[in-house]
Amino acid sequence: MKKRWLCTAAVTILMMAVLAGCGQKEVTQDFYAMDTAMNIRAYGSNAQDAVNQCVRYINQLEQDISRTREDSDIYALNHAQGDWVELSEQTTDVLEQALRLAEETEGCFDPTIAPLSDLWGIGTEDARIPAQAEIDTALELVNYQNLQMNGTSAALPEGACIDLGGIGKGYAADQVAQILRDAGVERAVITLGGNIYVLGEKEDGVPWTIGITDPDSAGDYFATLQVSDTSVVTSGDYERYFEQDGERYCHIFDPETGWPAQTDLRSVTVVSECSTDADAYTTALFVMGSERAMEFCEAHDIEAVFVKTDHVVHVTEGLRDKFSLTSSEYTYEE
Repeated sequence: MKKRWLCTAAVTILMMAVLAGCGQKEVTQDFYAMDTAMNIRAYGSNAQDAVNQCVRYINQLEQDISRTREDSDIYALNHAQGDWVELSEQTTDVLEQALRLAEETEGCFDPTIAPLSDLWGIGTEDARIPAQAEIDTALELVNYQNLQMNGTSAALPEGACIDLGGIGKGYAADQVAQILRDAGVERAVITLGGNIYVLGEKEDGVPWTIGITDPDSAGDYFATLQVSDTSVVTSGDYERYFEQDGERYCHIFDPETGWPAQTDLRSVTVVSECSTDADAYTTALFVMGSERAMEFCEAHDIEAVFVKTDHVVHVTEGLRDKFSLTSSEYTYEE
């Protein structure tokens, strides 16, 4: 069995490298939160105080929504054995966003996927292919509709488990971008693991250039996007996976089958002013496969880049004038 996963610092650097900077005085802060390396670069006279506020905010958010920290709301909810748990307003908001996105994607994104991810152990030394009976048992606990909410209280069936890792960094990026705006920061690059949010434009008034990682070479990019005031989020089968008997099993699960998603996609990149949505959409679209995913994007006005297993790249209409293919190994088709 071949196993592979990237350390979180490498994901931050390689998932989507920011390729161009800004000449204005820069404040930059590296830190670790939400199980990943993060960086915020901001420009302007109020940048330092604003970045400090952002780091404090992310640490507080993690304290609320982490499923591994024993002092978090989500830990309490997951271990309440069916009882109702009172949540902070922030945790309530994240859960409501997760339920909205699960409903919108018809469960292709599901915040109750944790029993399956724990069972498979992808990204750990214990990664394995479980018996079908084990998968079936875990599947009984995976259904976003099992999460009950009443105001700021929530309850889960015993054994079910919420994991907000699928939207947590996107939610954080949205909030951090707003903190920076409120502080008067007009230019910034927010890198939270594989989630990037760019504020404004470069000092010369042109968009930021973001590289999209080559699924075949995590240290390189195969294309670039020119973007301003938006988030760029990518999910792919190269991030965390293991291989057995020539088959790759990635960390993105199909909530219907209980198996790692087996589609014709290698990666999905979503560009959206709402990073919370983009975070969930990348997972859901990957699970759907290219044909259904492109139909979903058209129906919901989502801008995305799809990399298929045959090295064909599809780009939604709204991104075509912002997209540039830089690798001859890939073919671009509208």
